[in-house]
Amino acid sequence: MRAVRERFSEAELRAWARRPEVVERLRRETDLIDFATDSVADALKDADLAVLAMPTGAMAAVVDRFPEVSGGTALLVTDVGSVKGPVMREIAPAVAAKGAVFIGSHPMAGSEKAGLEHADGGLFEDAAVILTGDGEGGAGDEGSEEFRRLSRFWQALGGRVSTMSAGRHDELVGLISHLPHLVAAALVRTVSARDEEAGAFCGGGFRDTTRVASGPEEMWAGILADNAPVVSAQLGAFLAELETWKEALDELDRDRLRGFLSGARSFRESLRETASEL
Repeated sequence: MRAVRERFSEAELRAWARRPEVVERLRRETDLIDFATDSVADALKDADLAVLAMPTGAMAAVVDRFPEVSGGTALLVTDVGSVKGPVMREIAPAVAAKGAVFIGSHPMAGSEKAGLEHADGGLFEDAAVILTGDGEGGAGDEGSEEFRRLSRFWQALGGRVSTMSAGRHDELVGLISHLPHLVAAALVRTVSARDEEAGAFCGGGFRDTTRVASGPEEMWAGILADNAPVVSAQLGAFLAELETWKEALDELDRDRLRGFLSGARSFRESLRETASEL
């Protein structure tokens, strides 16, 4: 919200929340939003753009409470979910049934820290943003004015916009986001189970490697479940990769280990350069 407030200072920002205590807290954040409510209809009154910032499993119930769009109002709806298959299959048609247009968004930005106190105005600066829409089932297509509007919105927040299908998105993000989160959590569990005192001696390497494991478990359990077939297949490939490392260790094959490490380092060092070209 802070990024939108800083880049669109003249826009009216409205927030919806289900729980009354959250609504009350939002109302106190006058530097972030103009209006907070537990009424979906009130939040969407005269809105041009609605962003569904919630777990994918909660989106359908919220969209069901959308008012019917009529009179030529151009309401564009997007989300910031980490999995797009279920969203494009279920949410895009539900939004279309209300008379609005849905295009999926996934800004590749965020933090393991949650809460309004961690709102960051520069969150999307130079971040990759993936848009998903195929023109079917109520979703806007890449050549539509709505797609261009949404692209301009994310670009104004500092994002680098790319487009792809829901299937391609879930494969890619599963590989670079969902699998790493699972691996980080599994590594923490392995270390803590094998040595209860290890935590007192962990340095920057372990902390950096496992940082994302501090993310909220309810949200990440939903993400992994939503993309389970993809992540399961990718986990199988990762386990096979680990077996090759184990073989090299068991055989004390220093040259093989050196080759593994060199290839990994080269790819890791290329990430920033590659990302800047998206």
